[in-house]
Amino acid sequence: METQAPFMSAPTAEPLTADVAVDSPAPNLYTYLIPPELGIKVGQMVQAPFGGRELSGYVMSVGPPPGQGPYKNIRTILKAEPLFGPEFLGLARFVSRYYIYPIGLCVKEILPGGLTPKLQAVVELTEAGRLAPTPTLDEPLKTLKDLYPVKVPLKSFKERNRIYQLQRDGLVAIDWIIETKGLDYTYEWYLSPVTQPPEPFPRLGPKAKVLWSLIANAPPTPLSHYRRIMPDAMIKAKALVEKGLIKMEKKALTRDDPNRAVTLPTAPVINLTPDQQIALTAIEAGLEEARRDGRTRGFLLFGVTGSGKTEVYLRAAAQTLAAGRGVLWLAPEIALTLGLEGRLKEKFPEEIVSVLHSALTPGQRHDHWLRLARGESRLALGARSAVFAPVNNLGLIIVDEEHDWAYKQEDGLRYHGRDIAAWRAREQGAILILGSATPSLESYKAAEDGRLTLLRLTSRPGQSILPTVTLLDRRQESKRRPPLAPVLAENLRQTLARGEQALLFLNRRGLSSLPMCLACGKTLHCPHCSLALTLHGANEFPVDDTLADQTLVCHGCGHKAYPPKVCPVCSSPLVRYLGVGTEKLYNLVEKDFQAKALKLDADSASQRGGLKKILESFGQRQADVLVGTQMAAKGHDFPFLTLVGVVEADLGLNAPDFRAAERTFQLLSQVAGRAGRRERPGQVIIQTANPEHYALVAARDHDYEGFYREEIGYRQELGYPPFGRMALIRLAGPEEKPLENLAETAAKIARNLASRLNIPGLEIMGPAPAPVAKLRARYRFQIMVRANDHDGRRQLLDSWLPRFRKSLPEGIIMTVDVDPYSVM
Repeated sequence: METQAPFMSAPTAEPLTADVAVDSPAPNLYTYLIPPELGIKVGQMVQAPFGGRELSGYVMSVGPPPGQGPYKNIRTILKAEPLFGPEFLGLARFVSRYYIYPIGLCVKEILPGGLTPKLQAVVELTEAGRLAPTPTLDEPLKTLKDLYPVKVPLKSFKERNRIYQLQRDGLVAIDWIIETKGLDYTYEWYLSPVTQPPEPFPRLGPKAKVLWSLIANAPPTPLSHYRRIMPDAMIKAKALVEKGLIKMEKKALTRDDPNRAVTLPTAPVINLTPDQQIALTAIEAGLEEARRDGRTRGFLLFGVTGSGKTEVYLRAAAQTLAAGRGVLWLAPEIALTLGLEGRLKEKFPEEIVSVLHSALTPGQRHDHWLRLARGESRLALGARSAVFAPVNNLGLIIVDEEHDWAYKQEDGLRYHGRDIAAWRAREQGAILILGSATPSLESYKAAEDGRLTLLRLTSRPGQSILPTVTLLDRRQESKRRPPLAPVLAENLRQTLARGEQALLFLNRRGLSSLPMCLACGKTLHCPHCSLALTLHGANEFPVDDTLADQTLVCHGCGHKAYPPKVCPVCSSPLVRYLGVGTEKLYNLVEKDFQAKALKLDADSASQRGGLKKILESFGQRQADVLVGTQMAAKGHDFPFLTLVGVVEADLGLNAPDFRAAERTFQLLSQVAGRAGRRERPGQVIIQTANPEHYALVAARDHDYEGFYREEIGYRQELGYPPFGRMALIRLAGPEEKPLENLAETAAKIARNLASRLNIPGLEIMGPAPAPVAKLRARYRFQIMVRANDHDGRRQLLDSWLPRFRKSLPEGIIMTVDVDPYSVM
C-alpha cells in the first residue's frame, strides 16, 4: 500500500466528503466521508465500503457534505498520486451517460491497464476456527486449516455463500489485500559530485579514488553505470557520501523501450505543396484564434493517399507545442503508431512525447500516463484508447484516418474514439483535425453542412502520382481457380523481375477458411460458436500433404481442434480445406514465385516485437512481397512498393451491415494507396466477382465524391447515419428459445414505450438472431433502435432500459451499443 504523499492537503477540522466512482456496475457516484487523517485529492484511487464488500474507487470531486448523511468513511488511499485532474470528471460523466455505461466501470476502462492496483478478498481462520474440532469441519475449514497461516483468495472457493456463513459464525475472517505488481515506479540511484568538496580533501582508498575520479566531472549518472565498472560501487559510493564528496538521489525511472519505434525511409520535405500550405494556414489561424479567445474549430483534412497529410499534422503540432499547449495524436492501428513515434521523436524532444496503446507493458503504460498527468509530457500518441490521455492544456487533437472502424471499441465500454475526440476538443478549447483520404460519411456530411471546415489535398507531392487500378472479373474463371488470377500472377513476376516490391492484400487469416466434407456438404463449425473453423498451420504447403502440424481454430472464441481425418457427421474421408487465407497465400508466394515473403496479420503481429520486425524488414527491402490483412492496408509508406494485388475484394461487401459498401470502398482505396508513393508508378489489381458494384468502381476511379453521392442517397432513404441515430441492444444467454422469448418481450415493451412517447422517426427493429447467432457458447438476439436524433433515441433508452435490466433473468447478459459500427 502506498504511503501518504507529501503534497496532500493537511487534515482539517471541517468535514469533507468525496464523490467516488466505485469499481461496480452501480450507475451513480457515491459520497463518502473523508477521515481527518486522510488528505484526499481528485484523481486518487481509494478503498471504500460498498454494500457488504470493500471496493476500489476513484475520487471524482472533493467538497463539503451535500447533506446530513450518514456517510460511510473512505478506508484508505490505494494510489496516492492522482491519476487525473478535475476536468476528467466532465469527460467521465459524458462518456458514461452517452454510452449508457456505469460510471465506475467507465473510469476503470478509461484508465489504461497497469495503472491501478487491484483489491482481492482473502480468507483466513479466526482463533475460533483454529480451535474448532476437526471431525466437525466442513471442506472450506479443512482447506484453511491445512494451509494455515496462509490467507486464501476468496475467489478460489466455489461455495462463497458458505464462506460468508462461516464469517457470520465467527470461524473465518475476510480481509482485503492490494495487488500492486508492476504498478509502481522503478527507481535508480543517481550519483553526482557536491558543489563544494570539503577541505581538507579527505583521504580515500584506491577503489574510492577511482570511483571519485569517474563521478567528479560527470553529470548525474545512474549507479548501475558504475556497477558495470566496479561491482561494489554501492559500498564505495556510500563511503564517498559519508565523506561529503558526492550526493546520491533516488529517481523514478520511466519504463520504456527505446527500440519500439519503427524506422522507415521517408521522403525529404523541402517545400509544402500549394494545397498543404493553404490547409496549414487555415489550421494555424484556428490555433491562434483558440489561443486568443477560446473559440474552437474543427477541420476535415481530405487528402488523397500520399498527399502529405502527416506533414501538415507535424507542423500544426509544432506550432501548438511552441505556444505552450498540448497535443493529442490518434492513429487507428498500433502498426501506424510505431512509425509515427519514430517521426515525432525525430522532430520533437523525446522527453515530451508519451505513447499509449495496448502493446506497451503495464509498467510502461503506468509511467507514460502519469508523465502526461504531471505535465512532463505534452504530446500523447496512441491508438483508440489514447483519446482519454490526460494531456494538460490541450490545444490540438489529430485523428488520423478518422474513417477507420478501429476507432470503435466493440466490447466493454463501446465508445468511438473520433467522437470522444470531438467532444474533448469542444470542451477543452482545442482545435480538431480529422484526416482521411476516404472520410466517413458522417464527417463529410458535417463538412457539407458547415460543422467542419473542409481542407483538400488533391495531389501527391513531387513526381508521385496515384496508381492505376484495374478491376479483374473472376466470374468467368473455372471453379478450381487459383488464388491469384493469371493476370495478377504475371504482373507479380514482372514486378519482382524489376527488383520492386508487392503487397498482396487478403483480409482473412490462416491457411483455409472453409473446412468442408465433399460427401455430405457439412462445414466444420466451432462447437461454441456459429462460425466455421479456420485451418492454421506451420507454414506447410500444400495443405493436403500433411495435417500433422496444423490446427483448426475458431476466430470467435479461440477454440482449437485437430483436423479430423474423416467427417464427424458422415464418416467420409473426403474432408477438404477450401478457401484461402494469408498463411496459404504466403506459402504460395514463396513456393511458386521463389520470392522472399513476409506475413502481416493478427497472428504474426501478436508475437512480441513481430510488428516492428516485419515493417522494418519490408521497408529495408529484406523481402519482396508483403502478404497482409487490413493491418498492412493503412498509412504505410514503402518507397519500392509498386504493385498491390487485392486477392478477394468481395469478402466484406455482402455482410449484413449497412456500412458494408462504405467499409469496402475505404479499405480498397486505402490499400491501393500503398502503391507508387515515390517516383516509380504504381499499379493495383483488384480481383472481384462484382466489378460493376459502385463501391468498387469508385475505388478504381479514385472517386470519393462519386461514392459519397451514391451511398448518401441510400442512407437518407433508410434514415441511417448520418441522417439518424442508432443503438443496438443485444441479449446473450445459454438457451436459444427462452432467449428468443425474452427478446420478443423486450421489443414489445420498447414499441409500447415508443408509441406513448410519440417521437417522430423512432423505430424499433427486431428482435432477430445476431449474424453470428452463437458466440462463446451463448446464443445472441438483438434489437435495433433508430431515431432521427440523439434526443429521441435517448428518451426511449432512458425509459426502457433501466426497467428491463432489473427484470433480466440470471445468466442473461444485455449489452448496449450506442452508434454501432458493426452488427455482427
